Amino acid sequence: MLATIIITGLIALAVFWGMRSFIKGKGSCGDCDCSCPVKDEMRKSSKVK
Repeated sequence: MLATIIITGLIALAVFWGMRSFIKGKGSCGDCDCSCPVKDEMRKSSKVK
């Protein structure tokens, strides 16, 4: 029983850290001043909204 609780906690912690890393990685394309097609599309879509 205790082992199941520990494993569940470790899995939940891994999912939390994974999602946190994924969310932080989403904005990394806008960190530099270089030009690329992806960044141009991001700018166009943000202006449309």
